[in-house]
Order: sequence, then structure tokens, then C-alpha cells
Amino acid sequence: MLRKNFGFRYAEPTDALMAIRTIGWESTASAVYRWNGRSRGDRFVMFQYTLSGEGHLVSGGKHYRIPKHHGFFVTVPDNHEYYYSPDSNSPWEFIFLTAAGRHVEGYWNDIVAKTGPVVSFKPNAQPIAMLWEMMENAQTKTGLDKYELSVRLYEWIVACLRALDGRPDAGRTVPEPVTAALKFMETQYHRFLTLEQIAAEAGMSKYHFCRLFVKHTGVTPIHHLTKIRIEEASRLLRQTRQPVAAVAAASGFDNSSYFGKVFRKLMGASPQQFRDSTGDIPDHHILID
Repeated sequence: MLRKNFGFRYAEPTDALMAIRTIGWESTASAVYRWNGRSRGDRFVMFQYTLSGEGHLVSGGKHYRIPKHHGFFVTVPDNHEYYYSPDSNSPWEFIFLTAAGRHVEGYWNDIVAKTGPVVSFKPNAQPIAMLWEMMENAQTKTGLDKYELSVRLYEWIVACLRALDGRPDAGRTVPEPVTAALKFMETQYHRFLTLEQIAAEAGMSKYHFCRLFVKHTGVTPIHHLTKIRIEEASRLLRQTRQPVAAVAAASGFDNSSYFGKVFRKLMGASPQQFRDSTGDIPDHHILID
């Protein structure tokens, strides 16, 4: 595979999906390679993994080396800077991925909260293998449908979480029934959905599907669907002035009273309290565990 970068552009809005923006393989030995997270003029998340040499990251006032087989997670805009040092003895070679979408940033923040911005992955770890696979697909122009890319990004995030948690089946490929269900829920969360409907989309009985879904994602299908809906509701509460009942309906809840109970349970505040709060609850979408 050639050392190059790939950019993805979407003809229609993709904010409701997890959208890969760029993916690539680079090498630098230039002192001018320096990126400040407060001066890039856009909003996205990034993962960068060192293949050889080393880079440096300053985040939250702390300095981190990024040597071989280490990577870092950052969000933009944020208080960080990563760069190549001219004192290094060899070029910094790395692969990277950037992404956007209303559900993505919460996962990045969750990873950083658990591990710090810098992580260590073996070169044969599933997240790294999946990055190479996604780059190969981009080079051969296969699997470029926006929904397929969204599912691939979600699979990659799950692989990272599994690897960082030391799960025994980290690195296991997510089977097609699970990816089909994830895609279905990401795009149809606003509808009234039953477990039977989600399982049917996956082509399985609900009992076998539930076991398979939990095995590969760590949560039940309904829990995952509820997370998507509450994340969407939190966005609407903060970014629009729709009545709470309208927010509930747009997020897939057909009963505003039940919506209020679920929202309070997962977010620790009522929908109106969340809307009225300032500063104590961040504006980005919160990963609900």
C-alpha cells in the first residue's frame, strides 16, 4: 500500500452518523510539523499512532512522548499541541484517523477519561489492523457508502474500548448481524423500535441476537438504542428551543413522561434542568454507560 492520505466528502449532511473525515499514513522530519488544537478552525476528533520514530504531545499542560506503538486521542478544538522535534534521530512515521458526528466526541472523551490521551497498542492489535484495512478499502474504493463508513468507525471505537479494557475477545471481528443492527439503530432511532424489529433487521431470533450483540458490544441492544436516543435528546435540548415533548418524539420516545424518567436516570437531571444548566454539564454528547 502506498503512503498517502484519503479524505471523505459527503453529498448530504452526516451529523446523525459517525463520519470518517480523513485517514492516512504519513512521515515527517520537519520542525514545522506542529499542530495546535485551538487554531484549526473546525470541530473533529483524531487518533494518531506511531509506526516508527516518535512525536510529542502537550495536552492539559502535560508533555507526552509518542514513541513506536503508541498513539493519542485528541478533540479539536481543545488545549493541546502535537509536533515533531528536530532533536529526534529519525522521522516520525504514523497512521491517523479523523472523524466527526454528534455521537463520536463522547466516545473520544470517555477513552481519554479512562486512560489519558496516550495509549499503547501492539502493531497486531485489532484497532491498528482495522485502520490498515480501512485505508486499503479507501485505496481500492470499496465500502465507501456513508452508512458503511459509519458502522466501520463504530466497530473501530468498540475495538479500541475492548483493547484498552483488556477484554479476552478484543480483536474479534464484529459479525454482520451486529453491524446491521448498529446501522439500523443509528439511522432509525427516531422510530418506535422493538427488540424483535432490531433482531429481524439482523436476521436472527431475538434471543440469539441479544447474546451476540452483548458479546461484541458489551451492552444490550435496547441499552445501546436508549443511549443513542438520549444523546440525540441532549443535543436537541441544548441546540433548539423545541418543547420537551417534541424533543422526546424526535428522539424516538412516544411518551414524554417515560422520556423524562429515562433522561433523569441516565443524565442525573430532568430534561428541563439539563436545558437550563450552564457549565456543569458539557455541551458535547455524553457517553452513557
